[in-house]
Amino acid sequence: MSLLAWLKDHDPEVLSKIQWIFEVKDYIRFKLTDQAFAEVTDYSGSSMMNLKEVRFERELLAEFGLGELFEALPPIKYPTDFCGGISRRASEETGLAEGTPVAGGMFDIDACAVAMDITNGDYIAVIAGTWSINEYISKQPVLNKTVMMNSLYCIDGYYLIEECSPTSAGNHAWFVDMFLAEEKQKAKELGKPTYAYLDELADKVAPDEQNIIFLPYLFGSNYDPQAKASLIGLDSHHTRAHVIRAVMEGIVFCHMIHMEKLLANRKSTKAVRLAGGAANSLVWSQIFSDVFKLPVEIIDTAELGTLGCAMVAAVAAGKYKDLPEAARHMVRVKARLEPNPANASAYDKKLELYKKVSGALAGLWKSF
Repeated sequence: MSLLAWLKDHDPEVLSKIQWIFEVKDYIRFKLTDQAFAEVTDYSGSSMMNLKEVRFERELLAEFGLGELFEALPPIKYPTDFCGGISRRASEETGLAEGTPVAGGMFDIDACAVAMDITNGDYIAVIAGTWSINEYISKQPVLNKTVMMNSLYCIDGYYLIEECSPTSAGNHAWFVDMFLAEEKQKAKELGKPTYAYLDELADKVAPDEQNIIFLPYLFGSNYDPQAKASLIGLDSHHTRAHVIRAVMEGIVFCHMIHMEKLLANRKSTKAVRLAGGAANSLVWSQIFSDVFKLPVEIIDTAELGTLGCAMVAAVAAGKYKDLPEAARHMVRVKARLEPNPANASAYDKKLELYKKVSGALAGLWKSF
């Protein structure tokens, strides 16, 4: 919607030439099949849809002065729906067999969630990668304005309730690359992967051994675009192991800020399904479990989104009747961690300190 509004303000001649309004993947599918469709999960985050009735809303476009574009919105499809076959032209250009069926596809956060077997309301999905993605599905949307986003999920009848920010494991990778050259070299000498060696160092630091607070805002924060990453509370006795642990904890605390908003809108949660770079570390995964005070289950796959797409393909090809059945056959949990009650008090205090530090600095970010 914002892009279309910008075009109206700055290049209005373009609007008169629009035949279809596409999300990126829907345009790619159009080029493969010559069939125009709007896949529901992506478009439900576009501000163009009535989510309750699963249809585009002319009045919403009119609010932005774009009512005349309503007819350019394609028919809506769900992720596993058939959306045409590979055309002769596309076959010649790509080498794909003419007539190969093409499914709707889906929003990346849906692909990741369904690849964690988020097929009912029992679990919360947490993806700790470049972005902090925290989400669950519900038969009802959250309309009290306490969460960032409601969208339509890839399983009909469910909403995806999401909290996210660019505050996760990407901060840890940056810290390692910028400041831990010696540790990288030591790991190489020991014949160990760098991150496995860093886990060993972090694991030697008890949760109550240091109160360093790391704000993982290198690429942005939860809500303040001016916020900056920070390490607060260092003194002369701290080692790099202390700081490594603090960076891992700070990222988990920022996830917890999102999680608190999600948990406030749920009656119960069986476990958190964890994936992303942080899930490769049992030490880090245990911190997630301890801070969340919930069991953490780690999914056995390196590429969640790809697995989710493969599940859609399996359903569209008729191998499974729907995505829940595909999840039962294609998703595996490789580890389950239980929260350690002995760490609860230390992490409760640190989380409160994290909130105080972040809040205290809020008025200063514009000065940087």
